[in-house]
Amino acid sequence: MKRCYLIRHAQTVWNQQNRLQGQSDMPLSPLGREQIHRLAQWFASYSLQGIFTSNLKRSQTTAQAIAMAQEPLLSPVIEPGLGEMHLGSWEGLTPQQVDARFRGAYQQWLVRPSSVNIPGAEPLTQFRVRCWQTLEKIAASFEEGACAIVSHGGVIASLLAEVLSADYDAMLRRLRLDNAGITAIEWTEGFSFPHLLWINSTIHLSELLPTLDLPTPAGSSLLRP
Repeated sequence: MKRCYLIRHAQTVWNQQNRLQGQSDMPLSPLGREQIHRLAQWFASYSLQGIFTSNLKRSQTTAQAIAMAQEPLLSPVIEPGLGEMHLGSWEGLTPQQVDARFRGAYQQWLVRPSSVNIPGAEPLTQFRVRCWQTLEKIAASFEEGACAIVSHGGVIASLLAEVLSADYDAMLRRLRLDNAGITAIEWTEGFSFPHLLWINSTIHLSELLPTLDLPTPAGSSLLRP
């Protein structure tokens, strides 16, 4: 048996401001720093075979906190294929700004993401392929046990669409993946594909929930700030 914990990075300053990030490299917010402390505490009781992270600092900082809680210490492995989708001209904008500058394109995204052509963005099909290929590479790197994969909302939504053979547009629009939330998939003997164990567990963040003061995001996991 082998298991992968899929972790969305902790909150950034742009998450706090309700801005779309994509591959813009934003640091964690003060709340994000609290979230990685809680993640580290949760994973301290788990023995991980490896920790993998995207090349973006919000993911690397989150992964490093988890790594420091392991005994013996682990060094996170950077996998650029885990990076969030590049959102081109939309990066740094709020959903309202996207609608104002691109004639309601964010509202169109909410209806059918694959129908929207974001100027300068990575094609969705290309994004999807690289995410799955990276997961396969990671899963093949260890025989049994568990690993942590720290990445981004869009990446995790893409992977879950593959695991569940689900409609990708529906997954992007309807799936909620919180900052520092944990999703788990597992390969069991006799099966070539992983099973989904749970989605977006935030029990380790319960003490922080009363302090949350975020705008209610109206978007998908990929285009949720």
